[in-house]
Amino acid sequence: MKNPTKHISWLSPFHILQSVRFHLSSHIVKSSISKKYLGLCSYMDFLTNIHFEEGSTIEFYNEGFLVFGMERSAFQGWAKANSIFLKRESKLIIHGYNEIGRGSLVWVLDEGKITFSGNSYTAGNNMLIAKSSIEIGKNCCIAWGVTICDHDFHRYYIDNKQQTETLPIVIEDGVWIGMNSTILKGVRVGAGAIVAAHSVVTRDVPPKTLVAGNPARIVKEGIEFYG
Repeated sequence: MKNPTKHISWLSPFHILQSVRFHLSSHIVKSSISKKYLGLCSYMDFLTNIHFEEGSTIEFYNEGFLVFGMERSAFQGWAKANSIFLKRESKLIIHGYNEIGRGSLVWVLDEGKITFSGNSYTAGNNMLIAKSSIEIGKNCCIAWGVTICDHDFHRYYIDNKQQTETLPIVIEDGVWIGMNSTILKGVRVGAGAIVAAHSVVTRDVPPKTLVAGNPARIVKEGIEFYG
């Protein structure tokens, strides 16, 4: 929606209708939304699948606006529509302008939270799954096919002791995550870091480093990424 005119088509009224329905939902908290886009808090594909459970909310702050499945996506011609599943007492928090590409899944489990800090985007066919917390900083670029998940889905044991199943994920400002990469529980990706394509990140990534591989390891240090 940074260039609204390019979205004009015969489907536009259907997209706007879905966006209005979303805007008026009792699960939407509009503390501060952008005034640039018809006063709505979001612009989304009319086929977007949205499911709210009791106490779940999507909250907008700092002139918040979410483009969902409609911007910067090479998948618009063939990818499936987006889905939002918010379980009991969960939250999706939007600060400023952010984009989630087409074909993506946002799934927040009971009392979990996903936060977008502003001017970040995912390119498409992404999965953002939180049981505890996922924080995405400002000016982050998340390529297509990336999965970010803060829990294991299944318990496992060592010497009969249950290992930690869920830990928060933090993606700091100005991070680039390459296509088809996976960010796993408990990881902090430092500001300005780059995660190479097809990497599996299982440990913290220092700021301004390039990591690659499975498991991801530091390849270069002192890098600069300008988006």
